[in-house]
Amino acid sequence: MSSSVSDVLSWEEFYKFSKKRKEYPPKQIDLFNRLIGHTKNFFLISAYGAFSPGYVMLITKELMPSMSMVKDSNLEELKWLISKTKKAIEETYSRDVVYFEHGMCACVGGLDRAHLHFMSVKKNTDKDSYKKIINKVLHKRRAGISAIEIKGHKLDNIHDITHIMDSPSKDEYKIHGKQLKYNDIISDIEIDNWPVSTRKHTRKGGHYVFFNTGDKKSSFLTDKNFQTQLGRQIVFELELESNGKMIKFNENEINKNSYSNIWKWQEFPFKDNMLNTMENLIPSLLKLQESENKFSFKTFIKGE
Repeated sequence: MSSSVSDVLSWEEFYKFSKKRKEYPPKQIDLFNRLIGHTKNFFLISAYGAFSPGYVMLITKELMPSMSMVKDSNLEELKWLISKTKKAIEETYSRDVVYFEHGMCACVGGLDRAHLHFMSVKKNTDKDSYKKIINKVLHKRRAGISAIEIKGHKLDNIHDITHIMDSPSKDEYKIHGKQLKYNDIISDIEIDNWPVSTRKHTRKGGHYVFFNTGDKKSSFLTDKNFQTQLGRQIVFELELESNGKMIKFNENEINKNSYSNIWKWQEFPFKDNMLNTMENLIPSLLKLQESENKFSFKTFIKGE
């Protein structure tokens, strides 16, 4: 595949720019200078929108729209790197880690390739806390509600739907659809066999969201076609439960613009946190490279 700037997750571009890198971490974030490390078929980058510490994305070197298309011969390598990345973040920050994928989402625009998000959350977050927040996010998104009908007019814009449903005049409108909750988004796709279990669905052009907390009772693998960044919004709402600095930051931004979405990486990249992630993970990454290195993991701390 020839590299193109339209592929903002291009392995070739990350590799080319990082080989030239003379210092790690860089002094400022650019599109392709965020490479952290790689194995034969996958690579890790510091990700835009790092509102929680240690935010990393695992990406396929080969262009494919979801992890469901990873070859069987590469699945062990994928699972190994997931396990080691999760452990490195947990050890570095003394926090738990969730990882998630929006399969077939085209969520970065242009050419898109499979990528898995790793975000840290407060240590010992329990299943009830996860489920409460998942339900809160589904409610905020009015997930499952396609439109509101009021006085003969049908409105499908999320802001219109929310405004009307939050108004006191609840008897004056008709809801099209049903508000979804956690139990409604559990699909028949086997979560323990992700990503293989999603292949049949994606071959038909279907989307899915995989969200793994480490506990089946709060994780989910759904074939519902949600808007992008559901996983990031869930983690953000978890941060607002316990992170005083983030609570204050969110309040200040909402006061400036009531439509601000701190969890959207396009609006709030948190570049300082991205640089901190690249620096903080150095000890764990070097340890991974120098020991138990089954799949020839290489850091890009000083380039290659």
